Amino acid sequence: MKFLCLPGAYGSAKNFQVQLGPFVTAAENRGITQFKWTQGTNKATPPAGFEDYFGAGPLYRFIDFDGLESFDILEKIRDFPDGVGPEDTMRLLMGDKAPYVVENVQSALQDLLNTIDGDAEIAGVLGYSEGATTAASLILEERRRWQEEGRPRRIKSAIFFAGWPPLLIEEGQAKVLLADECGEVIDVPTLHVVGCNDPYILGAMALYNMCDGDSAELFDHGKGHTVPRDSRTVRELIDAVGRLTAKCAV
Repeated sequence: MKFLCLPGAYGSAKNFQVQLGPFVTAAENRGITQFKWTQGTNKATPPAGFEDYFGAGPLYRFIDFDGLESFDILEKIRDFPDGVGPEDTMRLLMGDKAPYVVENVQSALQDLLNTIDGDAEIAGVLGYSEGATTAASLILEERRRWQEEGRPRRIKSAIFFAGWPPLLIEEGQAKVLLADECGEVIDVPTLHVVGCNDPYILGAMALYNMCDGDSAELFDHGKGHTVPRDSRTVRELIDAVGRLTAKCAV
């Protein structure tokens, strides 16, 4: 199965290949997956003090925040709220509405659909952090177009490294979907790679809760907001990817 790979905010396709290097090598050696790399189109400047943290530029993100709200959301992320549970935490973080530019959400999803249309082998999506949120939103957009336009769905499974719940365009606004408001909506098999020491883990759990409980698997690598790179954890993760792809063959 070939996965379309989406990096996090302040990322690039080139840097993401390096970030996932041990995982990709092990997966390809096992012969169960292939990868295609992409990136956002919105140029991004890291916050002050993080100029060297995200790797060599230029850096990008898939979806811009809305005007001055971008400063507010960055400040909130640095002091991530602690709600009663994953969904309550996301509501505290986002406030009354998600601070995203609707046109940027639509454009990002269309760009990814164009990439999928250009490669007949793509059947899965993999995302890290912002890339995971965008990947989840892509799955829902594919389903919407299938239901409303009869456009065939291509994405059969997803791997999410951290991330937040998906976005849905509704009444001219980008809305963050939460399980206690709308139930499970991501209906393809998913693998959720999280770290118990990730300061944003409740966001990742809110994404997990949006997925089909019968086909979603949670993999805790025990670290923070990172991707696993040590050999033992990578081997165990590749086993989980094997289980994921096997579900798609049923």
